[in-house]
Amino acid sequence: MSFTSSQRRERGLVATGRGLSLLGDEVAVLGLVLWASARGEGALAVTALVVSAALPQLLAAPFAVLLADRMPTRRLVATVSALQSVVVLGLAVAVGTGSLPLVVVGVLALNVGQAVANPAWQALVPTIAPGDDLPRALSLLQTVTAAAMLLGPAVGGLLVGGVGITVALVVDAVSFLLLAGLALALRTERRPEPGPRQKGAAWAGVRLVAGAPLLRAMFVLLATTLLAIGAVNVAEVFLLTQVLGASPQVYGAVGALFALGLMAGATAGRRRLGVRASARLLVVVLAWMSAALVVLGLAPSLVVAGAATFAVGLGNGLLTVLVQSIVVRRTPEAVLGRVFAALSALVGAGMIVATTAGGALLALVGVRELIVGCALLSLVVIAVVGRVLWTARDDEPVQAA
Repeated sequence: MSFTSSQRRERGLVATGRGLSLLGDEVAVLGLVLWASARGEGALAVTALVVSAALPQLLAAPFAVLLADRMPTRRLVATVSALQSVVVLGLAVAVGTGSLPLVVVGVLALNVGQAVANPAWQALVPTIAPGDDLPRALSLLQTVTAAAMLLGPAVGGLLVGGVGITVALVVDAVSFLLLAGLALALRTERRPEPGPRQKGAAWAGVRLVAGAPLLRAMFVLLATTLLAIGAVNVAEVFLLTQVLGASPQVYGAVGALFALGLMAGATAGRRRLGVRASARLLVVVLAWMSAALVVLGLAPSLVVAGAATFAVGLGNGLLTVLVQSIVVRRTPEAVLGRVFAALSALVGAGMIVATTAGGALLALVGVRELIVGCALLSLVVIAVVGRVLWTARDDEPVQAA
């Protein structure tokens, strides 16, 4: 089966919308971090901005994403994008007044919108790419996501440095309006069945994951990998700059290698695979990433460290496509948005916990020891829990909602 011209148009709009949404968020947060730093607000203010950007994915997602499983997707995304445009204009006003608390509140509000919009975009993909075409559509979506992550810091830095933070935020507000227009331009609509309103409906995605052995094992492995990578993110700065002597430019280039690996991995995920093959490949990819982290921790030079970072990014890009493909094929459509929200919450929680733990552990162990130790722990968990994924079947029934 191949995409029709109508399907290509729809998947292009969805990928562009998802990428534009993430790019706008990256530009806003990065610009505000640079603004706080230039004002001499200190590390606490910068931390508050970064945490306020990540926190809604963890706390607000289970409730905000109920909208994704209750409302038609086009209308929901268009409405949220228009509201985000208003929020960004409010951030421009807050920056003009110099009020850091108002800016933090604005960043929180902006990312509550992301907590709603992201699962809505993801849940729409199976509607425009059913059956065997799903991996290709997910690959495209992840490739555009990686490109947005790669371009976001560069675009944000250029806008803030070239025209100032206020104008950069106004441009960002316009981008969210364009995103609303993209959503309305879609011809495909996901109309979730209303269903009975049950107590605890916001946690339906979490309950489904807990009750499905394949999804549960996959989420455990993802959590372990996220904890390892999150802790390594803290240590990597010191490994590259202090141990291996990287300049700021070289450090930035190594970060770009990760994003390039992410895009290459997402492209590699275009191959059509069943649930069993996807689950087995996921175990292999997780082991690959952990092994690459061992190489990074032991790297004798910046060249080896850069290659290991690219390898981690490559695995990360392929992993994301595989995980989303398995989730779609093992989740009832009625709660698909909420399961994607649970996945987003897992990512947010894992990175917050891992970053905090990594900073604390660096006071007790060396940089190399922390990176290698996290990677080896991840390999142990993969060996124990990965057996559930390795024995997955293509004909296993979908877990009841």
